[in-house]
Amino acid sequence: MGARGPHHLRKTTNVVLDALVLAVEQAGHGQPLSMPLLESIVSELKVSLSFDDFYHRSYREMMDIVESEKHELRRSNAFGRLVVHPLSPLFHDESLDRALVTNIFSFLHLVLGDEAEVYSKRCNDIVHALKEDRGEQFTWDLFYEDAEAKLVLWHTLVHISASFKRYELRKDWFIKLMQYRPSTVSLASNAFVTREHDPNEEPLVFGEREFCMFFHALFDPLTDLPRKDDVAFRKEFGTDPHHLIGGFLVNLSMCLV
Repeated sequence: MGARGPHHLRKTTNVVLDALVLAVEQAGHGQPLSMPLLESIVSELKVSLSFDDFYHRSYREMMDIVESEKHELRRSNAFGRLVVHPLSPLFHDESLDRALVTNIFSFLHLVLGDEAEVYSKRCNDIVHALKEDRGEQFTWDLFYEDAEAKLVLWHTLVHISASFKRYELRKDWFIKLMQYRPSTVSLASNAFVTREHDPNEEPLVFGEREFCMFFHALFDPLTDLPRKDDVAFRKEFGTDPHHLIGGFLVNLSMCLV
């Protein structure tokens, strides 16, 4: 998390503390402050309607900061970008909602476990090396085409396909996960902000059709690898892609589009 969030929380807290000091000065009329008086003042401030506009404004400002930092995290999340990249056409033509990206990242962590952190570090190292080598000529396409990055993506896809051994149960679980709209937004590993419910907000749309499009976009490229990539895949895994993901692809071929 960046410095903007804690700075905003400190600023908000200082406003409340200043209001408390002012209330004490006005209520005490220069007399020594007693605990009963202080408790009475605090109780009144807790329910004071005069703070409502301030709280709503502070909440909106905090959520703007959270969304900004989430966007920056997505931009710098090399591993997440690598996995999501094949889905770009579906996001572009709005076949899939971009709001799904957060749930996709959650899915990767749930399925990969500690490997997600390992892959994340490998991808960050690849990007760092490419930027060092290419400088201003660096593009994310260079990263997507990097041989080492492709190995990370292939291992991820093989791992995902293996997680669908009990296909129907896993499919139902995945669809529900993608439909979920988080009620909290993570600020850090142990800090969360409650996400205000918008009654006009549409639920995330993700059903059988979206499931089919999603996984075809991810896995179809593995069924028709260029010769160079096919050789690299066989060298890495000791076999061709079909032997590792064939069962998943058979199930996927029967889903409704």
